[in-house]
Amino acid sequence: MSGKSLFLFISFSLLLIPFSKVAAQENPPIPVTVEVRNAQGLNFGAFIVGNAGGNVILTPNGDRSGDTSVHLLNLGSTPHYAIFDIYANPGTLLQIQPVSDIILDGPSGSRVTLSIDPFFDISTGQTFITTSNPHEVFVGGKLYIPSGDAGPAGNYNGTFSLTFIHE
Repeated sequence: MSGKSLFLFISFSLLLIPFSKVAAQENPPIPVTVEVRNAQGLNFGAFIVGNAGGNVILTPNGDRSGDTSVHLLNLGSTPHYAIFDIYANPGTLLQIQPVSDIILDGPSGSRVTLSIDPFFDISTGQTFITTSNPHEVFVGGKLYIPSGDAGPAGNYNGTFSLTFIHE
């Protein structure tokens, strides 16, 4: 090959290099990790229940009401919703699984029922996208007391779990 031919071949090869396609694999997605911490428990406060029974309702914004023969009292422990802190990358889509009714045990073997509806009793609703870290979720509920005899005065205790599923 002559010097002029070699020069043309190298020049032509150099012209093709800038237009060649380079393929590479993209980085894998950021792993989705979700951590949930209970920051505050659920407390319905003090109340008295008559013979007809009734419900104590505590909303996720802190409003409390009683129906039927439930009379709310403003003494003793202060009512408050539960708070769960969600640690996840902002923009993570989460869904809360429905919660079965929870039985709370009280004095002398008495029992009352706590129900939590994800559509009404959870501040974010059942499905939400995290916007901050931590992302606070407020949880209220409805406490059903069948009658004053079935739910005598005293402390009632129990636990509930919320299952958060990332999409």
